Amino acid sequence: MTVPRRLALLSAFALTGCVATQDEPFPLDDGDAVAPAANGYVCDSWDAKAEKAAAPRQGRLIPLRRNKKTQYVFLDDKASSAEPFTLHRAKGDFYVVAVAHSDGPGEDLYLAQFSDAAKAFKLYAEGDGFAARAPDVARRDGATFAHNQFSNDIGGPLEAQKAFMVDMASDPTNWKISADCRAKR
Repeated sequence: MTVPRRLALLSAFALTGCVATQDEPFPLDDGDAVAPAANGYVCDSWDAKAEKAAAPRQGRLIPLRRNKKTQYVFLDDKASSAEPFTLHRAKGDFYVVAVAHSDGPGEDLYLAQFSDAAKAFKLYAEGDGFAARAPDVARRDGATFAHNQFSNDIGGPLEAQKAFMVDMASDPTNWKISADCRAKR
C-alpha cells in the first residue's frame, strides 16, 4: 500500500497504518450495519506521534444500500473524495473496517469501536504491541504476517486471514486510537 493511498483512506483521520491484504477476507458485499448519527460527527484525531490535531474535524457517516447490504462512506469537511467500506463485528462493540484497494485487488483493514448506539465511535491503528503479537496469532490461525514501514501485511487462506483480524481486533490493547468521534448536537 502506498503512502498516498493510505492517507486518502478515511481522510478525516490521521491513521498511522493498516493491515493490508491482496485478498478480500471481508467482502464489500457483506458486513454488519450500524445506525449512524443523523447530524454527523465531530472528531478529534491523533497522528503517528500521538499528538492531537489542532482542531476537530466534522463529517458524516453515510450508509449506502446495495442489494440489501450496507456499505458506508465517511465524508468529512475537508475531504475531496471518499471510499466505501464495510463493518464486520469482531467482539462486543469492536468492528473490523474493510476498505477495498482502489488500485488493485485486496483490502486495507482497520479497527473501529461503536458505542452509545453509534452516537460515538473510535478508529484505531496498530499500536506498538501489534507487530510483536501478530506473528504468533497469524501462525495459530494459519495466516502469514509481514511487518513493513507503512503497513502490516497478511496472507494465506481467506478464512485464516479473517480469523487473524478478528482475533487481533478482539484485543484492543494492541491498537492505538487515531480518531474519537461523537455525534454533533
